Amino acid sequence: MGNTKSIKAKILNYSPGKSLNVRLRGKRLANGTISLYLDYYQGYTKNDEGKLKTQRKVEYLKVYLVDNPKNPTERKENEEHLTLAQLIRNNRESDLSHNSEGLIAPFRKKSNFFDYCQAYIDRYQKKDIRMINMAVDQFKTYVNEQYLTPHQIDQVKITGYRDYLLNKYNGETPNSVFARFKKILNAATEEGLFTKNPGEKVTCKVPDGIPKEILTAEEVVKLASAKCGNPEIKRAFLLCLNTGLRFCDVVDLKYKHITNGLIKKPQQKTGREVTIDLNPAAIKLIGEHRNPDDSVFNLPSFTGCLKTLRAWAKRAGIEKKITWHSARHSFATILLMNMTDIKTVGNLLGHSKIEHTQKYTHIVNRLKAQAVNTLPDLEISEQE
Repeated sequence: MGNTKSIKAKILNYSPGKSLNVRLRGKRLANGTISLYLDYYQGYTKNDEGKLKTQRKVEYLKVYLVDNPKNPTERKENEEHLTLAQLIRNNRESDLSHNSEGLIAPFRKKSNFFDYCQAYIDRYQKKDIRMINMAVDQFKTYVNEQYLTPHQIDQVKITGYRDYLLNKYNGETPNSVFARFKKILNAATEEGLFTKNPGEKVTCKVPDGIPKEILTAEEVVKLASAKCGNPEIKRAFLLCLNTGLRFCDVVDLKYKHITNGLIKKPQQKTGREVTIDLNPAAIKLIGEHRNPDDSVFNLPSFTGCLKTLRAWAKRAGIEKKITWHSARHSFATILLMNMTDIKTVGNLLGHSKIEHTQKYTHIVNRLKAQAVNTLPDLEISEQE
């Protein structure tokens, strides 16, 4: 097993031979194992001096060998893991060969698209994983199937899924869910599941108009006065209304993030640190400080929070379909209605670009126009 010329070599080659675009290699780790990975050859470039520089890409397989197997069990496991890694390498090589000719590798043609989706979810590291899961679950519900080959995923099916989301959800939810689904399609296309992205030309526009989930200042007061089935949820949601925090950030909020009347913490979604001044209401909602690493709120699951939130809103006499993100939307809108400048609002929300905040100014302008249009018509006599 491995490179016999140099037992102590840090990098081992398990793909002898020439003209391979993908090689299986192993890296010796300090813990006595060998981490297997694929080394992709992607051509070469020339620098200003005319020297060649090879372009490479690495894919770690999360498959390991025991460096020095001591018993039959370890040797058998090594053999099984190496066979699996070689199979993956062969499939990747086949993908590259077929993709260059605009074809799908034979082993891909009968694969289950939902198996790919699960593999994508398993390796996904970003904070919007809940939305990724939702995108896949809703697609399964729409097609009412548990097995679809890549050939069965076409533009007609993707368009139908988009329309299904638009009919089922309000506001920005269809766009958010569909955007996550397109991320999966993009990745699947890059990895050779499709020769052409079936969702490339299908778009899902964010609706114009005033989002139905925006709360007015008067409705915020109603919520604060109404009884909620879970006091922790009430405190947390009201804090989001006063700070613009997302659900994932209020769940992650710890006392160490709060000092001198400020919240300073990295956002779960973007990793960018946000600094928010706490008004007296927010300080009261946070309450007495405890150990720095303690969570400020002990909240149930997102689904449980949403169910309680909607029952609470109904009890307060608010008929809007409130989501947790309504707090963030309402925070920004109320600030702009009270003439806070857009750059300040963007900083409080942790936006990296002013364009992200700009959508709230459109909402404010429409709300102002709506308010003016509610004024009564006046019949003015021409006679004094």
